[in-house]
Amino acid sequence: MRLLTPKQVNIVDQYIESLGLPVSHLMEQAGRSVFEVVHRYIQEIKGPKGVLFLCGIGNNGGDALVAARLLTEVPEVTLYVVVCGNPEEGSPLFQQQWKVVHTLEDTITIVTDEMMQSNGNLIPSHILQDVSIVVDGVFGTGFHGELPKRIGAIFEQCKEWRSYSDTRTCIAIDIPSGVNGLTGSADISSFKADETITLLAPKVGMLFYPGRQCVGHMSIGSIGYPFPHRALGESDQNWQEIYWNNAESLHIDSRSPVAHKGTNGHVYIVGGSPGIYGAPILSAEGALRSGAGKVTILSGTNELDALRSLSCPEMMIRDSSDIEQLDGNSTVVIGPGGGRSNSEKKHLLQWIQSVTGSHMVIDADGLIAIASDLLLLKYRAYELGKDDYIIVLTPHLGEFSVLTGKSIEELSKDPIRYASAFAKEYGAYVVLKGQPTIMSTPNGKVFVTTNGNPYMGTGGMGDVLAGVIGSLLNQEQDPMNAINIAIYAHSRAGDIALDDCGPGFTPTEVAQRIGRVLPSMDGYVRMIPL
Repeated sequence: MRLLTPKQVNIVDQYIESLGLPVSHLMEQAGRSVFEVVHRYIQEIKGPKGVLFLCGIGNNGGDALVAARLLTEVPEVTLYVVVCGNPEEGSPLFQQQWKVVHTLEDTITIVTDEMMQSNGNLIPSHILQDVSIVVDGVFGTGFHGELPKRIGAIFEQCKEWRSYSDTRTCIAIDIPSGVNGLTGSADISSFKADETITLLAPKVGMLFYPGRQCVGHMSIGSIGYPFPHRALGESDQNWQEIYWNNAESLHIDSRSPVAHKGTNGHVYIVGGSPGIYGAPILSAEGALRSGAGKVTILSGTNELDALRSLSCPEMMIRDSSDIEQLDGNSTVVIGPGGGRSNSEKKHLLQWIQSVTGSHMVIDADGLIAIASDLLLLKYRAYELGKDDYIIVLTPHLGEFSVLTGKSIEELSKDPIRYASAFAKEYGAYVVLKGQPTIMSTPNGKVFVTTNGNPYMGTGGMGDVLAGVIGSLLNQEQDPMNAINIAIYAHSRAGDIALDDCGPGFTPTEVAQRIGRVLPSMDGYVRMIPL
């Protein structure tokens, strides 16, 4: 599913207007989408069927006024409108809708400035007692910075009102006011919605914290025109393609009924050093649970006995110095538990330099090693790319900080931009792990995965993911699709583990649930519609 940045929203609006379709038509359709969501809640209300609209003076406020007008045709609904600003300074479309609403004052109560001022610039308590739904149409996708204190105080009042009863509902139009549509940063007093009806497509910032906590359930509303991919494709701005990586957007190649361990791929895992033998074992577990034909852990001679004592029978353990040639249809995962001493870094860099005829996943200590020689990374990505093999980097923010030389704080402000820039510069796929997880491709596409939960923040979880990515790269024709499936399957398995085990589940328990997300049926592999 395509995501939009605030600037892209403006381009889309301009494009549709250039087709001769009146913007007022788009507002009418957007308002109807809001009306449908609000009406759904009204039908479930057993108490007072009152709705309060908080309207800004831009087009978001105009959408709210359209919805309020349409609700006048619903029996037994009491309607209130608060305008946060001077209507005379509003956008032309807002003023147009404002004039219409003024003709409906017998069915819509306009809460005047005088009424607000007499109540300390807050919503009069008798009005809040008369409503079950508050709709936020104050600011749209262009908001950034801090909320005006008056509006922040109103939103805090709405939070308190909502907290007194589960039968009360807060709904946001397009994006909760106070949330940055690009970065997800949010004013502390941002409107907190139970549901956000986002128009045309989700906005990027809605998937990032802390803004994501304000969104609630997300539904997508029509503006009366399908997503205009041509508008962004034809623009001279070279707009970045950002997608939401979820179950609806994924597909898995069918597995042949006569598949065997050779065709299902061989995952080699280079790692394992004193004290961290579990890391390559967990990567191997992830690879096996996601359908790898064979899995081999490669390590130093002194580490083999320890690794064998921890491994399961399906894992092969071999001395890395004994490997002269890799199997065909293979991926090499370099780094889990590989160690950070000078000799261990040198060993990992030798593997990064020598892999041919195989995809490569660089994780954990492998990332720290390659950070010391990024020219080697660029060269290897170029060389492998000649034969359609790829390099995937799987850093968390701490490791990405080492790779980029940027602080974690700086990276956190705009992770998409930094991940994209790194992927383009070095020709590698970057999986920036976190909540959400960002996958950037060398050609500029970005995928955002929002599944997963805070209890996945434990040592070894990333090792499992590296193994899953390695496994699926061998099974999928499209590497980009393979990485996205791996990220989704891993994070979704974490959610299943939380349901099954409660907090404190382990990476092993996540790996064991990969098969619940990627089941095999009648020779075909399909994604469970979750």
